[in-house]
Amino acid sequence: MLDFMLCALTNLFRIFLIGRCVSVFLGTEVDKKKKNIICGCFYVINTVLFWEFHTIWINMICNLVGIAAIVWLHTKSVRTNLFVTGTIYLINCGCDVAATSLFVSYRDGESYDQIYAVISFFLIFICEFVIEKMITIHKDAEDVQNISLVLMPVCSLIVIALLIYTDTCTDIGLAIVSIGLLIANFPMLYLYNLLLHSISQQYEMEMLKTQLQAYANQLNVILRGEEKIKALRHDIKHHLNELMLLANKHDVTEIQKYIDEMNSFLRNPNEIVASGNLEIDSVLNFMLQKAEKELKTVDVKVMLPERIRHSFDINVLLGNLLENAIEAANKTEKKYLSVHVKLNRGILKVKIENSFESSHILCEEQHGKDMVLKTTKPFTEQHGIGLKNVKKIVEKYNGTMAVTTQEGIFCVNLLLYMARMENGL
Repeated sequence: MLDFMLCALTNLFRIFLIGRCVSVFLGTEVDKKKKNIICGCFYVINTVLFWEFHTIWINMICNLVGIAAIVWLHTKSVRTNLFVTGTIYLINCGCDVAATSLFVSYRDGESYDQIYAVISFFLIFICEFVIEKMITIHKDAEDVQNISLVLMPVCSLIVIALLIYTDTCTDIGLAIVSIGLLIANFPMLYLYNLLLHSISQQYEMEMLKTQLQAYANQLNVILRGEEKIKALRHDIKHHLNELMLLANKHDVTEIQKYIDEMNSFLRNPNEIVASGNLEIDSVLNFMLQKAEKELKTVDVKVMLPERIRHSFDINVLLGNLLENAIEAANKTEKKYLSVHVKLNRGILKVKIENSFESSHILCEEQHGKDMVLKTTKPFTEQHGIGLKNVKKIVEKYNGTMAVTTQEGIFCVNLLLYMARMENGL
């Protein structure tokens, strides 16, 4: 009975790890209900066949078909499916072989103690975690959290191995300990997933909050502009009479001065950018108003058409880069910021420069000499999501991002191919 419980539990947790590993490899959103149904069917069939037959070939075919079915939800590419399915199966198979060969001489068709399946599960757990870190490369994640997560299965593995080798525990006691360790590890992994999801949702909420503030700010800018236009329109007869009198006197200098005063009256100090694109103007005006309050020098040049698709992605880029640039510049004596945004022949060019202190904003890649963006805020795992999103959007549209530094100036250059964005490529 205990052996069957161990078999059922380890197989359940193993299939959960397979589903997680597929998501790590492919990273696409799928229908959770369909995925749960496929994983459930895979679990029931695999558990029954394994428990009844203990045959390598039946187990191999069942696992390959089950993994391929899960992968098929994420991608319809046969080549990708074969690669991901084969890779995940080989990881599982390698862990099974390692777990059994250390303790017993396994023969096809023979049943063996399910304690080795527990060892195999912990090995798969560790391998899945390592693969996730290799693929996602959480540059801004806290190392302490990563170490604490992988320590749990490692310690569980060591405990079970010691109990087997030292023969200090009965088979029943060993099974009970294994079940306890499985139950302790699985909730930890589940809670870790919830934590990452919560951090992502919190970031999205902050983005929405910032967007709402930006839209509210832009609405105030528009309303103030309309109020000034109404005031000017109300007094337009007086202004025209004054200009007529000056024209009769042939006083060109005074006419120019009067027109300049009218322009100054109409100018809205809060409207720094007026490209005509409401979404982008709102974010830029919101961020740049903050910059003009905190910094000494703010240079802005924006040339965009009124209509431009994918404004949300562009706002994510500009919002995150400007937030980091303003914060970095504010920590220097120079307090300098320059923002140039231009759309020319289907190519969106973004150049953001700011004064900086090298110790606060840069870090060097261990595998190369390229300098990459680094958040300076506390809770780096949360705020690092914004910088990762910038990189994802650049990669999404096959764009380029170059980061350079020179004499205390930090410069980010972005090129996005709008033609590809319009065509959805």
